[in-house]
Amino acid sequence: MIATVITVANQKGGTGKTTTLMNTSGQLAATNHRVLIVDFDPQGQDNIALGLSQEPGAFNLLVNHTQDPMQWVRMTGRKNLEIIPGDRSTASAQILLNAENRPMDAIRQALKPLLPHYHYIFIDTAPSVGGIQERAVFAADYVLIPTAAEFLSSNGLMQMMASLKLLAQRGWDGKLLGILPTFYDDSTKESKTTLEEITKEFGEAVLAPIHRATILRECAAEGKLVHEMDPLHRATREYAALMNYILQNT
Repeated sequence: MIATVITVANQKGGTGKTTTLMNTSGQLAATNHRVLIVDFDPQGQDNIALGLSQEPGAFNLLVNHTQDPMQWVRMTGRKNLEIIPGDRSTASAQILLNAENRPMDAIRQALKPLLPHYHYIFIDTAPSVGGIQERAVFAADYVLIPTAAEFLSSNGLMQMMASLKLLAQRGWDGKLLGILPTFYDDSTKESKTTLEEITKEFGEAVLAPIHRATILRECAAEGKLVHEMDPLHRATREYAALMNYILQNT
């Protein structure tokens, strides 16, 4: 067993990145896949979404990279789902990475001892460049880009695609897993038009959209995943479809 590493990233905030990562990884874990989440976002929202406390695990993973990284792994109270939590100290790790001019594969090397323990490792990143996001993408076998189905999100998507191209030129050999439209609303012209435009631009790389749903906000507030709140909800089914897509394409 060698983990497939999936980085979920966008250079714009508010795209449902963390929600997507949490619910997809949670459903994979619920179907008997060993999953690790690594939270490289200084906001540490992955921990909150799971009802956990923030810890400097991601900081320690990067700064103490010669130590056994399993010591930074925490249980989530869910079978097969574990996390290396993050907090504001992750921003300090980014400063250190840049100051030491650590190589682009620094995160990949830090994760290497963890790969035999999991089927999937999901990496969450802050919605900005600066050192960690680029290295998190470079560490990935696949990159998933959530993008809100609204006009203002297209710029972040284009920037992210340009970033992938630049990293490929620097030796990244991973692949784009897909572009995931989020906050989709059947009743608005904006959602439909945005979906049409990104599909015209990126074709089959655009995945089935995740609809806007109040339950996804409620889940975050209660520290639960959507399939735990309502196994029959449309959002649960949509993330199950995304999970199946991942299983079939990685």
